[in-house]
Amino acid sequence: MTRHLSSLAFMQTFSAKLDVALGNLSLAQHPPDARRTMRKFTSSEVAALLNVTEAYIRQISLKEQGPSPEVSNGRRFYSMEQILELRMHLAQNGRKKWMNPRRVGAEQCQILAITNFKGGSSKTSTTIHLGHYLALKGYRVLAVDLDPQASLTTLHGSLPDFDYRDGDTLYSAIRFEDPLPTEQVIHHTHIAGFDVICAGLELTEFETAVALEMRKSGGTSFLLRVSQALEQVADRYDIILMDSAPSLNFLTLSSLTAATGVLIPVPAHMLDVDSTAKFLELAGSYMQILEQVGTSAQWDFAKFLITKFEPNDHPQANMTALMRQVFGEDLLLNSVIKSTAVADVLTWKQSLYEVQRARFSAPKTYDRAIESVNAANAEIEELFWKAWGRE
Repeated sequence: MTRHLSSLAFMQTFSAKLDVALGNLSLAQHPPDARRTMRKFTSSEVAALLNVTEAYIRQISLKEQGPSPEVSNGRRFYSMEQILELRMHLAQNGRKKWMNPRRVGAEQCQILAITNFKGGSSKTSTTIHLGHYLALKGYRVLAVDLDPQASLTTLHGSLPDFDYRDGDTLYSAIRFEDPLPTEQVIHHTHIAGFDVICAGLELTEFETAVALEMRKSGGTSFLLRVSQALEQVADRYDIILMDSAPSLNFLTLSSLTAATGVLIPVPAHMLDVDSTAKFLELAGSYMQILEQVGTSAQWDFAKFLITKFEPNDHPQANMTALMRQVFGEDLLLNSVIKSTAVADVLTWKQSLYEVQRARFSAPKTYDRAIESVNAANAEIEELFWKAWGRE
């Protein structure tokens, strides 16, 4: 029997159609002549970010100290750059030295790998929300997209001068032949203090390149490729976040070796927890092999985070109880709830921090989502402080 459907024709046809359709959608959301910008923040939001009172912010403005906010209908609005300027002004001239959270002295750049075997565990959502939160808090943040599907890259819209087809991805900095300096593949985003190294399909070439390199020279030197690339720019950042692919491949292993900390997002569902168990078993077997050849990975911390949590779902509550029993203190106290607000902003290629509350038809849905995300991010921030030896 002759089958009539050509696999090549099918793949090429719908690859081309989807590329055009998604390209048109991207152009509609972000025209090529438009510069994506971060929204302005009210004085009450600024006060919450700086952990001071709104009256204190108003007093600084009236005394003409720090940046001058935009005033509209009697309300004061600050850009993200102005928030950072205000933060540094208060840290330098006031008694609030803790206002500047950036690392000092012997504190090393924290490199966090956000990883899991299972797709749909909210790795990318966790990365972008944590990254934007940290940037708003005043940290210098670099996000590294390690997934060839490039979801984290896509969420930042059309970046100036970026084209994954021209090799403008992490692979150019970690390839074995003629690697580029890492600084050449870093892109500044529309969010002050938040940069990104993008991904593309060429990241899959790393797997083939490693196999060829091991055949020629043997050894496990490939594990250092990501670490060596990030070391070139680590002095510019306080925190580097790595969004891993949903697979335990050579690139993921290399990222785990480069990491100083690991975060494993896990939805409280049986299949997701079961997949995580398999991920841990497989990763453990790889780590055992690496230890035998003298290439072990040492971290400051490794934690699990429950994502897509529905508090009123009884099976999820039972699964969460099981996870708390098994993981103990290695499971973060705060969970990230499942929310249509998060789904909406990701559809808009944004994070919750980029969107005004008024844009949502049900603002309380936004309130619940941002409260949940903030609590989880604050707990992760404390892990960085602990690793730095701060009180």
